[in-house]
Formats: sequence, structure tokens, C-alpha cells
Amino acid sequence: MDKITFLAKHHKEWVSVVKSFGECFLAEDIVQETYLRIIRLNHIEKFVDEDINRGYMWLALRSVYIDHIRKDNVSEISLNDVYDLSYNESIQGKHESFEIIINKIDEEIQSWDWYDQKLWKIYKDEQKSMRQISQETGISLKSIFLTLKSCKERIHEAVGEDYTDYLNEQFELI
Repeated sequence: MDKITFLAKHHKEWVSVVKSFGECFLAEDIVQETYLRIIRLNHIEKFVDEDINRGYMWLALRSVYIDHIRKDNVSEISLNDVYDLSYNESIQGKHESFEIIINKIDEEIQSWDWYDQKLWKIYKDEQKSMRQISQETGISLKSIFLTLKSCKERIHEAVGEDYTDYLNEQFELI
């Protein structure tokens, strides 16, 4: 029996797991997408040994389910709608305030030591998960988590009040 057939022998169980997440209508599709993702990423050995590793399978199903939710929350805007927008001073103030906040964040990051800067850059710019960074660098997951948590707190301290003013459209306070 090939590995994907072995993985799919508990198909009804996987469908019920997805239904437990709250997705009833597309549960079959999410399970099928999970099979495809496991094959595409060549992670099948994590799921299949003597028996199916249910923990990994639960995580894979949950990941595909969350990706599905994220995809549904993205809204598209027609270019024709954008052409109809008019430029006014409040938009200019919003853009200027945003630029100020971005510059403050950049200044804060530049004040960090090289390790924090590098780790933040990998996490933010390359959009790698903490687990991916840990696997690729050999740095413990806990160390990465604590460093990134500290970085986020320092950014919040540096621009948190300005960002709140930005959200409340109080651009003159920034």
C-alpha cells in the first residue's frame, strides 16, 4: 500500500476533525488539500511510520483550514473603483503619519544589536515561521520566540502611542 493510500485510510476521521474546527461544508475539500500539501512539500514521512501520526495530521489539517479562512477574508478591489477615488488633505496627512511611524520603527530596529536585527529581518521580510528559522539556523525555538517577543515589545514601546493616534485618525498628534 503506498503512503498516500495509507494516509487516506482514516479519511472519515480527518473529515470529522475538520468539522470539529467548524467547517462542515468544505471539510472534504480541506482534507483533500491537506493530502496534496503533504505530497507537494514531501512531508509524508512525518505522517506515516508504522501508523499514522495523528498529531501531525491534526496540525496539517488545522493549517490548511486556517489558510482557507485567511484566503476568504481577503477582499479584492476593482481598478475602476480606485480610479474614482479623490485625493484630499486628510489622505495626505494619513500617508505622512504612516511614513513617520515607519521611520520611527526603522530607527528603533537600527538601535538593536546585530542578532536581534538579523532575526527580525528574517522573520518579517522573508516571512519565515519561528519553526522554520529554528530548523534552518539551529537556534532553539524558545530563544527565537523570546527574542522576537522582546523585539515586538520594543517596537510597541517606540511607536505604540503614535500608532494608536494613527488608528484614531489623530494625525496631528504624531
